[in-house]
Amino acid sequence: MRFLLLSLLTTLALTANDKLALVIGNKNYTNQTGLQNPISDAKLIRDTLQGMDFDVMEVYNKNLNTLSDKLDVFINRARGAKVAVIYYAGHGIGVGRNNYLIPIGASNLSVDNLGRKLMSLGELKGAVAKAKGFGVVFFDACRNSFFSGQIQGLGSGRGSRALVQPTVRRGQNILVSFSTQAGKIAKDDVNNGNHSPYALALSENLNRSKDIRLVMGSVRAKVKKLTSFEQIPVDENQLDGEEYCLSGRCGDVLPTLKWMKDTGEKVKWKKAKEICRAKGGRLPTREELRKVVTGCGGVINDYENNRKNSSYQACYKAKGFTSNGYWSSTTYASDSSYAWLVYFYYGSDYRYDKTAEFYARCVRGGQ
Repeated sequence: MRFLLLSLLTTLALTANDKLALVIGNKNYTNQTGLQNPISDAKLIRDTLQGMDFDVMEVYNKNLNTLSDKLDVFINRARGAKVAVIYYAGHGIGVGRNNYLIPIGASNLSVDNLGRKLMSLGELKGAVAKAKGFGVVFFDACRNSFFSGQIQGLGSGRGSRALVQPTVRRGQNILVSFSTQAGKIAKDDVNNGNHSPYALALSENLNRSKDIRLVMGSVRAKVKKLTSFEQIPVDENQLDGEEYCLSGRCGDVLPTLKWMKDTGEKVKWKKAKEICRAKGGRLPTREELRKVVTGCGGVINDYENNRKNSSYQACYKAKGFTSNGYWSSTTYASDSSYAWLVYFYYGSDYRYDKTAEFYARCVRGGQ
């Protein structure tokens, strides 16, 4: 039922233009049992990837035609990327050896027309495989078997009830992960919460500076803990011989991040980048700026509490952020004419037109 993600990267440090993701969430089914959290899960992964400097495309509650159009755009852009990620949250089903995500509005299905009316996991794998480096697909689905009864000619065997074990062809430099084992149910939430255990585990672990294969081990351990071992993610990959890290670099210790002196002037985004390059540094990423907020005890986008929190207000100022509204290097995925900035007084991040003027604080190292 839910989730698809694709990712690509090697041991080289990557920039925002190198990392591309497509996040899909389907919740508003009319002919199938509804789901609670696919959209909130998809947006959680979107925020996680954007914080890692991914350029994220997103699509929610759409039919097959719209999904196919979005995937075509993703494929064209993935050819120039070093890492590509697709994340899917929604209903899914396995028939025979094939896995499918179920678009909104899918109807009048039979075993003979699934390839025309549903989107196959093979299409997602083929899309991420276009990237220059490597790709990862995360598929959080298979929460129940209600959909199988609406497919004409489908038997009652296990293949009609759930997603089947993912496979990766030799020569494909990708990893495919399912949120649970073949034939098993994937939980939609944990303790009546807003996210699935798989989405929570991914959000917590994807930004680790480790090989993706090691990251998935941590994801698996977290899901097992959250579900009392009732749900165990599985994956399949053909990643051989190198290290592949979504975070940009492998290794537990990242280079030290050094903040340079505040420029003290408001400038447009392009000028801010030029100033930092001239100083031998770079603009910080959106996630690096957000970590200043959380490191000082603030809560991202909790405006009222942050502005009343005197210790938080004193902390970010002591770290040298004496102005407000600092540009990040992270471009807004849905419109490249916008970029993200962090407004420290409120502990919030916003997307602004790059022609607007805000402050720049450059950094060295990190990523």
